[in-house]
Amino acid sequence: MKKSIIFGIILVIISLGLTIYNEFINTPVNMFSLTNSASKEENKKLYIEATFVAGTITGNNDKAYYVMFGDGVQYIVYCDNKLANKMNRYLLDNPDDSYYIEGVSKLIPESMIENGKKFVKEWLDNNHNHGEEVEENHTHDITTDDFYHYFGYVYLDSTSMVNLIKITIYLTGIFGVLLIIHFVNTKYHFI
Repeated sequence: MKKSIIFGIILVIISLGLTIYNEFINTPVNMFSLTNSASKEENKKLYIEATFVAGTITGNNDKAYYVMFGDGVQYIVYCDNKLANKMNRYLLDNPDDSYYIEGVSKLIPESMIENGKKFVKEWLDNNHNHGEEVEENHTHDITTDDFYHYFGYVYLDSTSMVNLIKITIYLTGIFGVLLIIHFVNTKYHFI
């Protein structure tokens, strides 16, 4: 019996320690710092405060690679289409606000670069004239280097946020509390 309360207390302490680690040590950093430094670091916890959803580079019915703006910079964010639609509605209704989105960094796959270059070219051809009048049929040629200049080498994957640490925190905490309750109930017969 005493072993169950000791084990329960240890599990609760581990759960609290992991919570402190997750909240204070493993805090996300602004994606701007990774993109701006041309970092190729994967699995780094990131966030952006999106101000505009420009469109999708590629995807399917459930998830897609979106181009989003935040901090005056464009990012690639892989997320659920429902989340992107919710975010887009919010930003259209609140143009002076931003939408916080969190995820982990992943290297942009080579297979996406051509679609990304097409997206940037179309975006620039349709929406951006560099402050001068653009001649008819003018197009922007986008190289792979241009692509990396616009987006960096990583994207934010918000679908990977089923955080193993959070799952471990919840399971160890719940199991520890259940062991303590079991010990107290066995000793004092509350239930």
